[in-house]
Amino acid sequence: MKNILSILTLAALFLGGCASLQLQPADLSWAAEEIVDIGSDGMVSVQRYATAFNVQPLIQKEFGEKADQAQKPKTLRVIRDKAGYYYIVGKNFKNVYVFGTGEGSLKQESAVSISQTEMADPKFNFNTKTNTYELWNGTAKYTLAKGSATPVQGGVK
Repeated sequence: MKNILSILTLAALFLGGCASLQLQPADLSWAAEEIVDIGSDGMVSVQRYATAFNVQPLIQKEFGEKADQAQKPKTLRVIRDKAGYYYIVGKNFKNVYVFGTGEGSLKQESAVSISQTEMADPKFNFNTKTNTYELWNGTAKYTLAKGSATPVQGGVK
């Protein structure tokens, strides 16, 4: 009986020591969007945050096989929200892509449809008054959430 209690005590201590540690709250956001160049190898690098990833699959998904080379963007706009999700958009995109982190990767969480036609000049903004992330496209403005975009009345001023 004494051996069983010793084994159970050791097992409890061992398993308790393996519990994952969570540091909360954590703010993983970026204060401003980053405009990144797409390299010839399809990689983008956000030097300020030591982040790099391959965007070729994203470009392929947005534009498909038949996309005109001139239509494809040379830069992308990236911003990261408080929960750590990356929002990515580029010139001539119709969608904003939202990515979470995976093991050594970014995995798509959603694609938020913004326009039926290509966006000419999309930009991200963090609104400090409302504590929300926004997408501006010309005079149109949208409040972004992980899987949605809500038009803002009055647009960009």
